This record gives sequence, structure tokens and C-alpha cells, in this order.
Amino acid sequence: MEFRVSVLLSIQRALWDLVGPNLRGVTATFDYPVVTARFLFENDPTDDDLEDVSLAETHVIADFHEDVTVDFTAIWAPVSESRDLLPGEHWVYLRKEP
Repeated sequence: MEFRVSVLLSIQRALWDLVGPNLRGVTATFDYPVVTARFLFENDPTDDDLEDVSLAETHVIADFHEDVTVDFTAIWAPVSESRDLLPGEHWVYLRKEP
């Protein structure tokens, strides 16, 4: 399976039961062997939010061989700011907003 598809499916599965009301979106980059993701939170991420990001990262790490590096980051992105992709990023999750 193509690396891109494997990463997207892995992150989507890792998000099961971890998407809370504070999460606005999740972006990912996948340039083999590096996978990065940004978790955009409406409010300053709580300890529970940070734990969920870490748990999702752990699930993705478990899906790949040890040569793949995985790095997930929690970002505060208030609703007053637009959700913009950085160069090379793709949306994995995006909540509906007015």
C-alpha cells in the first residue's frame, strides 16, 4: 500500500474515540520516513487533550516499522483564526464550523 494511504488510514483509526469538542482539525504530512501531524484545538489544549494526542501518536507509531519517525503536536488555534494548511500538509480531520 502507498505510504500516503497507510499514514492517512493509520491516523484516522488512531482518532477513534479521541475526538473531543475542543478539536478543530488534524493535519498530516508524510514524507517517508517522517510522519507529522498538527492537532488544532479551539482552546488551549488541556492535559486530557495532550494525553489524547500522545495516545494517537502511539497508535500510529505502532502501525509502522521502526524506521518511520512519527511526531504529533498540539496547537492552540482559536475559532477567530482560520484553519490553514502549512506547505505539504493534508487534512485528516476537519470539524464543521460556521
